Amino acid sequence: MSIQRSVLFSSVVKPFYRKNAGLLGFFIYMMTLAVGRANMVGLLEYHYSLIRGMMLSISFMVVVQAAWLLYAIKCAQFFTDTLRKPAFSYLYMLAHTNARNLYWILLQTQLVLFLPVLSYLIIIMGVSYHEHWYLQSNTLLLFNLAVCAAFAWRFLYLLQHPEITPIKWKLPSLSKRKRYTNFLTSYIFENCKVLFFVIKLYNCLTLYLMLANRNPAHDQDLRMEVFFFSAGMLGHGVLIHRLKEMENTRLSFYRGFPVSLNRRFFQYAWLYFCLFIPEIVIIISRTPAALNYTEAAFLIFFGYGILLLLNSLQLYNYAGLKDYLKTVAQIFFAVIIAMIARQLYILSVLFFVVAVVLFFRRYYRFEPRHINVLQ
Repeated sequence: MSIQRSVLFSSVVKPFYRKNAGLLGFFIYMMTLAVGRANMVGLLEYHYSLIRGMMLSISFMVVVQAAWLLYAIKCAQFFTDTLRKPAFSYLYMLAHTNARNLYWILLQTQLVLFLPVLSYLIIIMGVSYHEHWYLQSNTLLLFNLAVCAAFAWRFLYLLQHPEITPIKWKLPSLSKRKRYTNFLTSYIFENCKVLFFVIKLYNCLTLYLMLANRNPAHDQDLRMEVFFFSAGMLGHGVLIHRLKEMENTRLSFYRGFPVSLNRRFFQYAWLYFCLFIPEIVIIISRTPAALNYTEAAFLIFFGYGILLLLNSLQLYNYAGLKDYLKTVAQIFFAVIIAMIARQLYILSVLFFVVAVVLFFRRYYRFEPRHINVLQ
């Protein structure tokens, strides 16, 4: 391994996977072990149907490509943020390397960062060639190679032009008055926007596709829809964990303000209701065509309760994201057990009650652990 490649891997690749290990591990778990244990058709059949739908539906393929592009943007954003840190200013010395050789090294770096997508792409290519879907599989292959090549060129351009200021995009504030929830939403859309949109894209797409051909008059079993919906809602745990770590390091002074506990709970309830709006819109749009009004109300209450529960669980001192995700996985197993026992309605009420009780009992007892570096 050349010195330049070793420097990039040590400075960019390893920190990237170290920072996002929890998110990637949770996603892999949801797509493999969780599906294999709870899906009625099995793991292989599930992924085959997923790949088949991707190959035979142009709209589905476009959505998948959009999700992969968002992941590529997340990788690029991490590279850019690393480059702009004073501690990594030595990376600009790579610009003195031959441009062609440096581009090749940067392309290898991007390919390694993009490895989770490329690994699944290999499986897609194998299935597609076996089923003679040559055009679709080659299109996906060329798309991913083009994305990697384009972002590698972007990295080269940034190294050669240190005076270039990276583009920062964020949604405009709708309120001039700064409330506590405004600081939380601003952090999400400035520092976790790619993570937020990936989670919402997966959750809304899964919800829409699961309800696309459902007839509430003939199909009164909502368990499989709840299974995938709960997986998407629990995926918000990574976002909530990062939000709480920001609060513990930058907004810890707010805990000393004379604000009632009821108002504090309402602030979080309003925040997660706003974040839950995309799913609410999908559910309402599919009612009553695919859901009756009782089922729609249940899904909204169930998903909202999960968000509040994930937030309240942050009032325990977890050692890190990995430790927190163990609790999230236990909640998912509770959903599976409730599915088998046909007690999902009771579980939704239990989630909401536990979320409220934990918040009011744990808020003033919680002391944030010391965090040296905000992830």
